[in-house]
Amino acid sequence: MQSRFQSLLRIATIVIVVAILVMVGLLVRYVITTDDTPRTELERAVVAAEESVRADPEDAPARVKLAAAYLESGAMGAAQEQAEIATRLDPNDPSAYYVLGLVLLRQDDQSAAIVQLTKAVETEGQLAGFYQDAWAALAEAYDQDGQDDKAIEAMDKSINLGPENAQYLVRRGELYERQEMWADALADYVFAATYVPDYEPAVEGIERITSEHPEAVDEAREKFEIMVPGSEEATAAP
Repeated sequence: MQSRFQSLLRIATIVIVVAILVMVGLLVRYVITTDDTPRTELERAVVAAEESVRADPEDAPARVKLAAAYLESGAMGAAQEQAEIATRLDPNDPSAYYVLGLVLLRQDDQSAAIVQLTKAVETEGQLAGFYQDAWAALAEAYDQDGQDDKAIEAMDKSINLGPENAQYLVRRGELYERQEMWADALADYVFAATYVPDYEPAVEGIERITSEHPEAVDEAREKFEIMVPGSEEATAAP
């Protein structure tokens, strides 16, 4: 009798242990699958921006930051909504128009992007670095819209605000190449490589033009008073 009781007790113990293990496993699985704690820097930025907007829905800069975070995360609809709210809350904030323009550009709505980015560059209140980026974004919108001349004009204004920006110099060089303005493109690549010697797009641009359009070397040297890497002048220089 006692042996039978002990057997039943062991069975009951095993059942309880198994039940406990199953419950623990389900609990762990629940925690893992329902954990919404932000894991990446971008996720944390989105959460922080959302909290700022909830704390003060009338705060236009908070809306701009949230729109930018949504844009970076690929939530285009939410980004556009927040940016549009920001423009209504503070029509004098150029950053709201800038982010809205970037959202529209990402959605291939070039015409609407041009309108918003134009407002961004024409509205005062930010530092030079902001306007350099805004003009470059406007140039990209014009480029995608097939307005090459306006794209170059916008890049001119962008680079005037920071002539040492190698990335933007290369971007304008690419636009010049498309217009077959070889000397101008070469000059931009040379300037970019001067500021950032190991900047690969600039180095490749120099090699491409000097190889395919050698006549541009003399023209660039005379027009911009530069030494072109790989040319006879550059080789002879001390």
